[in-house]
Amino acid sequence: MQKKSVWQRADFLLLLLVFSLAGLLTLRFGSDVEGLTVREVEPAGELLHQEGAPVADYLPKPPEAGEPVRFLMYNVQNYFVAGEKSRSRYMCRPKSVRSREAVADVIATAAPEIVGLIEIGGELALADLQKRLAERGLRYPHAMVLEREGEDRALALLSMHPVIRDFSQANYPLYGQKRRKMLRGILDVTVQLPDGRYFRVMGAHLKSRVAQDAAAANNLRSREARTLAFYLHEQVQRAPEVPIVLFGDWNDGPEDASLGVLTHGLSRQSSMSRLEPLDDRGHAWTIYFKAGSEYLVFDQIYVNPILKRRRGRHSQCGIVDIDAASTASDHRAIWCELR
Repeated sequence: MQKKSVWQRADFLLLLLVFSLAGLLTLRFGSDVEGLTVREVEPAGELLHQEGAPVADYLPKPPEAGEPVRFLMYNVQNYFVAGEKSRSRYMCRPKSVRSREAVADVIATAAPEIVGLIEIGGELALADLQKRLAERGLRYPHAMVLEREGEDRALALLSMHPVIRDFSQANYPLYGQKRRKMLRGILDVTVQLPDGRYFRVMGAHLKSRVAQDAAAANNLRSREARTLAFYLHEQVQRAPEVPIVLFGDWNDGPEDASLGVLTHGLSRQSSMSRLEPLDDRGHAWTIYFKAGSEYLVFDQIYVNPILKRRRGRHSQCGIVDIDAASTASDHRAIWCELR
């Protein structure tokens, strides 16, 4: 048998190395959803590496499901108060005391332990709402607000339980854009219960449909939804056992194409399931547009596979449907049980 030369052996080893690298790259970057690859999320992901360590580095595996915890999300429609610093060129009028009282009444009706808020003005507005809720017997000692320059409507969270991690991103890069960011950022906090359970609560508020260029607004909402899908995928890779609840005013309905990327996810673990709350009359709408006499479902809560499993079939969800709701906001509050 003829012996192989040194050069032949070297060529074989080089070829083997090339195939090995190709296999690793396929595993790392081969996941596609609607033509989008995981590779494209990496520039945005670097932001978290700069701001803190991955969640998986310091949070242990959470306990299994326990007693239900009520979570409520609510777009409180321009909840601004006097003295709030404006972050944009637009003048924001303070919300009337009557409307602010109605917002507190709506939240108090559901009596949630954790509240995700949309269209809150800032720290002063959040403190105002905390005070009104305390007057109704609901005390939320743990609070945070995500403010972004150029946008007066903020995302916020109120909780009866400690917020142990805050990875909220005020200037998260928008998918496919070098300079543009998510309009209102990404709220991302972890709340821990006394029994050791914790929930990662994420929130977003996508571009409004009220725009001079409807096509551009639609495109921006689609990019924001894709950005969230990448963000979720990245976070789940780092902490695959964490239960996640995602809330938002999506300005699109469940059947709109922009939200399909969230439900499908970039992997099974990062796919999200939409909850389907109804009011006492069996209605699902969360916002009413007088101009077109339309009842729409723009406010939605999603859960990841882990939280879906823990909630089971018997966990409840619903819509707050009281007389004060129409005075409080043009949106209705929705709630669900977390386990």
